[in-house]
Amino acid sequence: MTKKNPFDGLMQKRKAVSEERTAQPRLMGAGKSITGSINLLAQQAEQLAMGDTIIELSTDIVDPSFVADRIDDGSDFDEFVQTIANEGQQQPILVRPNPKDQSRYMIVFGHRRWAAAKRLQKTVRAVVRELTDVEHVVLQGRENSARANLSFLEKAMFAKRLADDGYENQTLLAALTCDASALSKLLSVAQIPPEVVAHLGAARKVGREPLYQLKKLLDRPGNKEAALTFLETQEATSLAPSDKVVQLLSKLKQTRKKRPAKAKPEKWISNDSRIKAETIKTARNYSISLSGGAGVDPSAFGQFIADQLPDIYESYLNNADKENER
Repeated sequence: MTKKNPFDGLMQKRKAVSEERTAQPRLMGAGKSITGSINLLAQQAEQLAMGDTIIELSTDIVDPSFVADRIDDGSDFDEFVQTIANEGQQQPILVRPNPKDQSRYMIVFGHRRWAAAKRLQKTVRAVVRELTDVEHVVLQGRENSARANLSFLEKAMFAKRLADDGYENQTLLAALTCDASALSKLLSVAQIPPEVVAHLGAARKVGREPLYQLKKLLDRPGNKEAALTFLETQEATSLAPSDKVVQLLSKLKQTRKKRPAKAKPEKWISNDSRIKAETIKTARNYSISLSGGAGVDPSAFGQFIADQLPDIYESYLNNADKENER
């Protein structure tokens, strides 16, 4: 016997609203064209979250969103659970019928409130809405953007997941409430290797610029390995995320390719001190510079050397041949 959804009545009441929304320009799914401007997309999504009935749901029939928006490093979650235990759940979460199983629900936003209720073995207060995938991610992103405890790195990884799933830039801009330049920075930071992200966690209190600098430094050959070597040390594991990033940036900046030390010249002075020669040897060049003592023009001696170069070179080759014969 098919399991009956206990909230069919509620969903039927919302059907008229859903049909009215369908009559408007439709929002297409991932990878397809999204009609309307970014502002319209955001406005429609915001309207969907207003004026709904709050119900109680068992946490056992609620699933996480199909796109993760947090890096679960466990920071301050115990404190959050204790707050819910003491004060109750003040704000409802938003869920939609799970597209893959209509007897279950999928979280749009409110994952921590759901997880806290689950740990406390309580029901979770929720608003149920019928949403498309695009409406889902826009609402999820905009709700998270309004919360101060979501780090820049978490926003960046959320943006990358949406982009990887095929959502167009219009959807990303609406979901993240940012302009194209900021989106570009988010997607760039999201390229930090996952092995490094695993050590940084959510990187709370670490802003955009340090993470952007870190990404650029990690692009350099050998720096990923150097970063992981440092992050696995006892010194690094004991640091707060913000201090860890500061130390990591400092370490990686020190690994920049060092310029070879400037070659020191060797000096020669004639017995009568009339001519001075300075030679400089590098990997690709060997230069001789002549100067004269007081009232002495070294150019005549320089010309003499130049005239002798064919003989000097022939003598060099003969000497090299003799050395090879030994």
